[in-house]
Amino acid sequence: MDAEPSGQPEPRPLIMDVDTGIDDMIALLIAATSPELNLRGVTCVAGNVEIHHVARNTGKILRMVGRGDVPVSIGAARPLQRRLRTAPDTHGPTGTGFVELRGEDRQLGTTEYTAIPASRYLAAHVSRHPGEMTILALGPLTNLAASVQHGTDLANGAREVIWMGGTLEERGNTTETGEWNACVDPEAVEICLKAGAIDRIFPLDATQDLVFTMDDLRGLPDTHLTGLVRDAVRFYVRFHQQADGIDGVYLHDPTVLIGALLRPDLVTETVTETLACDTSSDPYVAGSLYRSEAADRPAVSVATALDADGMKAELLARLARAVSAPNS
Repeated sequence: MDAEPSGQPEPRPLIMDVDTGIDDMIALLIAATSPELNLRGVTCVAGNVEIHHVARNTGKILRMVGRGDVPVSIGAARPLQRRLRTAPDTHGPTGTGFVELRGEDRQLGTTEYTAIPASRYLAAHVSRHPGEMTILALGPLTNLAASVQHGTDLANGAREVIWMGGTLEERGNTTETGEWNACVDPEAVEICLKAGAIDRIFPLDATQDLVFTMDDLRGLPDTHLTGLVRDAVRFYVRFHQQADGIDGVYLHDPTVLIGALLRPDLVTETVTETLACDTSSDPYVAGSLYRSEAADRPAVSVATALDADGMKAELLARLARAVSAPNS
């Protein structure tokens, strides 16, 4: 007797572009262990930390949940035009807070680092699988912009491109009106917006709707990986206590992963905007998003509010599954 179809949709092919700091770490753990997603590759970009830390962190995190099969592509080591700025005060000297993911563990196997640089890796997947690949960018947009500059048609070739970055009405976390990912490489943001390479944006207006505390992590299963996550987040909490006066953290990247791809019903407000990014030499305004009246500039969908309680419950449930994965 033939088996009946399960009725479950095929896992969504996904490439993540990351600058693996603490919240990227949690997003990677969740994406790598979510059955709804087919994580086809991870591209690395300098941002929260230098590129060698990003690549090492990314590879080791994937191996910790038994996903050493996921290819990791090393990308831009600096912004398109500007000097690289990193955030050791926010994410720690190597990007994972009080944890340092150094050294190799034979039990974890090896990471499949690809020799193809990130901009070309993105281009290859988009051209070979037109309309299929979703790209989730969680750091500066340098890799995506470089791919666009080399002729990759992300606007028409990808299924969807989603970016965690920018701010509309919320106060910035780098300048008064600027968010970190946008401020690190404003030129890359402008190239992507002008080319229509971004379909959806999750700015601070959405990701700062919910705060996670150390108490929220007490319910996680008692595994080795849970200990690493808690130690990383504890560093993040200390930063936010000093910088923002809150006894908790914003977990921007996993919030975007869940809101965009796993539980879109948790996004409660969206607006459609035509946006540009300031690329001036003034460090106080460069990286600020503003509304553009250019008729030839494509509009983007912007998430502006989330169901905070629902999002927190979903993120913690998925993180609990991730830290219980094989090899964790």
